[in-house]
Amino acid sequence: MFAHKVIVLLALALCSTTIVHGTETNGTNTFTEFAFGIISNKLQTLQKQLSEMEFTMKQTNQKQTTLLARLDQINIDHERMRKEMQQLASKKDLDLFMINSGINLRSVSFPSCKKNPSKRSGKYIMQPAETDEPFLGYCEQTAYGVWIRCDGSVDFYRNWTEYRNGFGSMDGEFWLGLEHLHRMTSAAKHELLVELKDFDGSYMYASYAEFAIGSEEDQYPLTKLGSYTGTANDSFYTIS
Repeated sequence: MFAHKVIVLLALALCSTTIVHGTETNGTNTFTEFAFGIISNKLQTLQKQLSEMEFTMKQTNQKQTTLLARLDQINIDHERMRKEMQQLASKKDLDLFMINSGINLRSVSFPSCKKNPSKRSGKYIMQPAETDEPFLGYCEQTAYGVWIRCDGSVDFYRNWTEYRNGFGSMDGEFWLGLEHLHRMTSAAKHELLVELKDFDGSYMYASYAEFAIGSEEDQYPLTKLGSYTGTANDSFYTIS
């Protein structure tokens, strides 16, 4: 009788143990599934955010590519126009160029060589003030560059009209013209640099801190001349 009781109690104990373990296992599985669900939702949210960011970046890259292509085309067009303008030699050429191309010269002109963004030496359309008519000029962006009087091939004994309007060729000896100098020096402050170089290579210069030319009405007088520095003689020393 006692042995039967022990067996019954042992069987009950085993059943109780099995029930407890089963409860713990079910609780662990439920927690794992809940945690997995949270992580899965977060991963889906992150994936959605990454997809949106990727789409935005693609759109931005496409816009940048389009803008760069436009900029390249603008640079190509500007370079083409610059080369065409370098071939011009007179106001007649400017008028013909404007008629044939249909381009408004005011839209491609510069108030001064300093305002030329290309920083390249060459022929450019100049317009010192908005009310001025554009004219062709040469911008020398480096020292020891082009010489406007070098070999005597152009006769500088000219009449008033020629000295007012300019003469010669920018590809050789050239005079810009008193009227153009007056307009340029009236529109902004200018310095004067005179460079001299002989056939032996000896170099001298004279620099003046300020320079301006008056109007034709006053017969284009030298109205401003700043302080002198340089290695050449000061030929303007008598001018107060």
